[in-house]
Amino acid sequence: MDRREAIKQLAFLSGGALSLSTVAGIVGGCTAENGSGTGSFTPQTLSDAQNELVTQLAERIIPATDTPGAKAARVNQYIDHMLTNWNTEEEKEHFLEGLDKVDERSNNRFDNNFVDLGEADKITLMEELEQEAKDNPNPVPDSDLKPFFPMMKEFTVVGYYTSEIGASEELKSNIVPGHYNACMPYSEVGRAWS
Repeated sequence: MDRREAIKQLAFLSGGALSLSTVAGIVGGCTAENGSGTGSFTPQTLSDAQNELVTQLAERIIPATDTPGAKAARVNQYIDHMLTNWNTEEEKEHFLEGLDKVDERSNNRFDNNFVDLGEADKITLMEELEQEAKDNPNPVPDSDLKPFFPMMKEFTVVGYYTSEIGASEELKSNIVPGHYNACMPYSEVGRAWS
């Protein structure tokens, strides 16, 4: 079985819940090469304004609570890497158009770009995007493209939970576990993961 067939099988087994390009990024060991350490990040596909918009959207999808949020996990870098290296041109253009439409809608409704809105207005706009995606799950006829907002959420969730922060601090993944005890109280474990 070649790599392409393995990805198709993985997508089939997951019920098609993730786009093939997302699965390819995961299977291919996608990392934000430019994002290690504390150095600066220069987006390859996103403009600086789009990068900031992606960062703010992602942080509201997975906000910092008792664990770090999407911004700390550098999900924006993951998204830029995916758009640059894994997504098709059609998917990339669809996503970038979606970002432009977020700011267009924000300007029409609130006379300001999304990044300059107050928190309540940002949440209101994101709730509208979510509802719009539910009302129209196939925005491009004769295409497998998802609406923009579910794409953004998928990128954010996958980027976050495959990051070091998401896996180690949120999921509490222990790559080299110790003794296995199959029957223990949940209160002792703290998280339902590995």
